[in-house]
Parts: sequence; structure tokens; C-alpha cells
Amino acid sequence: AGHILEAGRALVIAVNKWDAAKPAERDRLKLDLDRRLHFLSFAKTHFISALNGSGVGAVMRSVDAAHAAATARLSTPRLTRVLRDAVEQQAPPRRGPIRPKLRYAHQGGQNPPIVVIHGTSLDHVPDTYRRYLESTVRSAFGLQGTPLRVEFRTGANPYAQRG
Repeated sequence: AGHILEAGRALVIAVNKWDAAKPAERDRLKLDLDRRLHFLSFAKTHFISALNGSGVGAVMRSVDAAHAAATARLSTPRLTRVLRDAVEQQAPPRRGPIRPKLRYAHQGGQNPPIVVIHGTSLDHVPDTYRRYLESTVRSAFGLQGTPLRVEFRTGANPYAQRG
């Protein structure tokens, strides 16, 4: 499962033979899946019975939605608006006297969607804030079923060479 995340591919999880599981086993299996695959929280999980055909249609709809999310085009103005709203809601934390400034965002690629955020002091942005931005962009654009990568780019300081 980790290889899927590293490859950046869309994912839908289908658990088969669900009709054969007893109710107590079902609860335990759901908890076990959540615990083992917590890093794939973007993926939709379906419990199906291929023999009966129950749940298979929902899996196919989720596959189509995951593909659409992985290849979606995210407009720069809307991404920047979502970024500004996220920063207004929760500003990036300071590291000493330095507070990262997030200026604008654009799409850097598809399958998986890559969001590139430009600003200053972005090397001081903690991973928790990166995950916050990922979840904000994911919910704003409805990107269910695909990993989302957030990259930070800092412009060169024109005064760095002066001495």
C-alpha cells in the first residue's frame, strides 16, 4: 500500500466477501483497516460481495470519481483564494522571529495533483501545516480518492549577494 502512495496513484479500496463476515468480525475488520491504512485516508473504502454483486456499482462510481480527481485541472485564481482563506483561518506558525508568508498557489502537475505554493521562508513551514493545507485544498476541490502533493517554492532573495 505504501508503494501506491509513493507512486501517487488514485486508489479505491474494495473489501470482498463482506457478506460472509459476522457483525462482530465486521467491526473488528473496519477498525483494523483504519489502523493499518491510516496513511491512505484519501481513499474511499467499499465493502462488497462480488458473488451477490452488492456494492460493485458503488466501487465503479468511486473509481470514476478518483480518476476525475487525479486528472482534475485546478485554476490558479481559485487555488490562491483557497490558500488565502486557509491562511486567514489558521496562519502558519512562527519559528522564532520568522513567520512564513504564503503568496499564491498554482497547479504543478496532474495524476497526482500537485499544488505549488510560492512565498517566503517556506522552509520553516512544519509538516502539520502542510497537511492542513492538503486537507483544505482537498475539501475545496473535492479531490477524493487521489493523493495530493503540496510543494513549496521560495523565490531568490535579491539582497542575499550584497555585502
